Amino acid sequence: MKGLIIVLIAVLVGLTSCNNYKEVKNDKLKGAFIMNSASTFKGYYYEGSDDSYHYFESKWDFMRDDYFKISIGKFTIKDKYKFKFGDKELRIDLFKENNELFGENEFYNLYVVNSRL
Repeated sequence: MKGLIIVLIAVLVGLTSCNNYKEVKNDKLKGAFIMNSASTFKGYYYEGSDDSYHYFESKWDFMRDDYFKISIGKFTIKDKYKFKFGDKELRIDLFKENNELFGENEFYNLYVVNSRL
């Protein structure tokens, strides 16, 4: 019985920690990354790519983080910064500030923040 309770707790924790990445499509692509000066905004992070999508997260203090994905054909990432989804994360930003270009599309360029790659 004790083992069953432990398994149920583990399943519940696993289910509540799953992230649902929402696809950003054509009409919303322009607003996927915006300049944000809110003190609770921690930044944008690239979470990796698979065969179909690039995955991103916008992180916040005291608010729910936002998870979204963009189709491979709608955003180009420099090869040296691509990695498999789930392996690690990379902080990115809209501001160049001596940072190297991470990726681009018709609406914006994104830059790497303090890259260790």
